[in-house]
Amino acid sequence: MMMRRILAALLAAALLSAAAAQTELTYWHGFTGPDMPLMEQLIAEFNAQHPDIVVTAEAIPWGNLWQQLEPSVAAGRAPDVVAVNEDVVTGFILRGALAPMSPDALAAADIDPGRFFGPLWDTGVVDDVAYAVPVHSVMVVMYYNKAAFAAAGLDPEAPPTTRDEYLAAARALTTDTAGRHPGDAGFDGDALASWAAGIVSPWMGGTVAYAFTAQNGVTFVDGAEADYAPNFDSAEAEEMVQFLVDLVNVHQVSPKNATEGSEIDAFRQGKAAMNFNGVWMLSQYAEQPGLDFGVAAIPQLGNERFATWGGSSHLATPVQRRPDAAKQAAAMTFIGWMTQPEQNLFWTAAGGLPTQPAVAASEGYASNPMSALGEAMEGTFVLTGFPFLAQFRGAWDAAYEAALLGDKTVAQALADGVAEAASRIADGLQSLPPR
Repeated sequence: MMMRRILAALLAAALLSAAAAQTELTYWHGFTGPDMPLMEQLIAEFNAQHPDIVVTAEAIPWGNLWQQLEPSVAAGRAPDVVAVNEDVVTGFILRGALAPMSPDALAAADIDPGRFFGPLWDTGVVDDVAYAVPVHSVMVVMYYNKAAFAAAGLDPEAPPTTRDEYLAAARALTTDTAGRHPGDAGFDGDALASWAAGIVSPWMGGTVAYAFTAQNGVTFVDGAEADYAPNFDSAEAEEMVQFLVDLVNVHQVSPKNATEGSEIDAFRQGKAAMNFNGVWMLSQYAEQPGLDFGVAAIPQLGNERFATWGGSSHLATPVQRRPDAAKQAAAMTFIGWMTQPEQNLFWTAAGGLPTQPAVAASEGYASNPMSALGEAMEGTFVLTGFPFLAQFRGAWDAAYEAALLGDKTVAQALADGVAEAASRIADGLQSLPPR
């Protein structure tokens, strides 16, 4: 009996010792949609492979997470790891909510900056210091109707890639109710039966316009040394926005007053032969009966470079009131494991894109419908790098919409937009702590 008690006591002590040796981490993220089951699987696998670390995750809608993060840091109750998106990460960094990651800490966690697509990695960097590691990526792409292409005499396996190719394809794909094409005598642009792609108003319209305008080399906002001065009233920006407006009013290959919703419906119904939208639309289009479509990078309508809009999510460590070295090391171990190629490939099953060229080129990704976008991912320009994204974006969207709807000339709309963005950003600068 005594021996049993001794053994039981030893076992209890061993269990207590093992429990004491575990480092517990809290993890906040906003993956509350179809990607949540994959995130839960990854966390369970990490915990199974790391018996000395226990990660407990809390899924919080993104908007609520942004509201809670900074107060939790100020109150000393911040999570150990947090997922942040491209549109807020720089603001959180500059306001002191996220902790820097030293080169030694990155190396210890097997995080190699060179493993990631450059624009994605740079999203989590301020003043050459890393604060966040890419875990998820999305971008604007072009969906196209292969049957419509074939019916118009176009190669369904060779969607347009340049401005000239796009205009030629757009004219071939656009007809009025009498079967006439743009340029034909009597063509009625107000009575379209089918068309190339609708040029839509914001939010998606502003996003797509951002992508095409970036192709003209426009950066939209200057750097910190210029107090993030908006610059999208340049000749290069005006040229691209005017071209997009002309697709509706001059070339007549888009209906007037198109919206994101109307164009999604038109693409599903076979009326719109192309649709500019995010990779997240893939599953919805794949479920549409009879819709034979392909996915390609958006064409290069600009004159300077290929570019497309990109979004991303990153893993970061919030600033702690009382830093715990063991927790910090464990948090970096978790981030390093979550962003390894194997986990990144698994994550793409939720509809996101690879964050790393090697994953995009891997055999495991070859069967993914988005695998053709590997080269385009190098030209993803994430809308980030300054802390007042919402202020800039509201002004840009309003300016673009005013130009598209003809409420103002393109030049006046962009000038007014820059003035509004500059005012909003100036106000925002007052909220930043001294650096």
